[in-house]
Amino acid sequence: MPADVLKRFDVDERGDTRFSSCARLLQSIWRERRNIAIGSLKHPGRKSRKLGSRVAPAIARTGIGFLAPDIARITRHEVAYREIGALIEERRLWENLLSSQGLTLNLFARARADRDYATRLFSTLFPDLIAEVTDFALEHSPGRGDPRYLGDYTAFDLFVAGLGPDGKPTFAAIEVKYSETMRQPGRGANPRYRELTRAYALHLDPESPGLFAEPLAQLTAEHLLAAVIRDQFGEGARGAFATIAPAGNRDAWNAIELYRMSLADEPDHVAFVPLTLEAVIHAVRSIGDAELADALHERYTDFSPIHALIDDWQPFAEA
Repeated sequence: MPADVLKRFDVDERGDTRFSSCARLLQSIWRERRNIAIGSLKHPGRKSRKLGSRVAPAIARTGIGFLAPDIARITRHEVAYREIGALIEERRLWENLLSSQGLTLNLFARARADRDYATRLFSTLFPDLIAEVTDFALEHSPGRGDPRYLGDYTAFDLFVAGLGPDGKPTFAAIEVKYSETMRQPGRGANPRYRELTRAYALHLDPESPGLFAEPLAQLTAEHLLAAVIRDQFGEGARGAFATIAPAGNRDAWNAIELYRMSLADEPDHVAFVPLTLEAVIHAVRSIGDAELADALHERYTDFSPIHALIDDWQPFAEA
């Protein structure tokens, strides 16, 4: 985006990727359309400055950054009753409009509160896997730091358990990205990871060091955790590890495709299911929640206001 546009909306961030720059701008436009007071950012050793993709702290805790009052209420409840050790950065959740945790709650809070809604939504997203939802958890890990799992603090943004079309136990473990890339520190120092890649043979080359380096490290870790969980569900249980990211987030999808290419083709393993954010919003609409689907589209995937800022520019106009 042209620097003058980014500065006009207080979103000129040097570290942004092409997609995250546009996503940040979209959030600033969404905030301004609703006359929500702008927030600020302060780096260590620097002065605080306005940032258009943030909400002012004085009003952020009212839930104004969420798409509906019921979603804000459910969010407050989930934060209060989160699992011990769950990584929820509360200021980011309430103030930062780019937060992927905020996106997760905007997408799925209603499913958390309504089991029938959850069943309709997840049976649409995973028709061959889920016929009924029986349990639902946000920011979930079965055992943070537990050596029976990964021995670290890996967790899913969302974990949905239920019954499959055959009546057997099933689950979907889900990671949600919005503007983020998959750039995370490598995890090769954890010997448990290599033990599990060999035991489960999810990958074409279980010995590949690339599985534990960026951009694959997080995907590998969560897929392995899902495989351990499937074993604990018992014989005949099925599971999937799914990712959700906007179609335009090239960095995230490059990592997702690279990870998919690393996988072995074994039908009895926990499936890897990449989903676009657009497809999930379409599923929300298809189960009858058109109002939320419209709000999600406007907030996260409708970049027409960005195109208008480019197309409506007038050359030779007065500064």
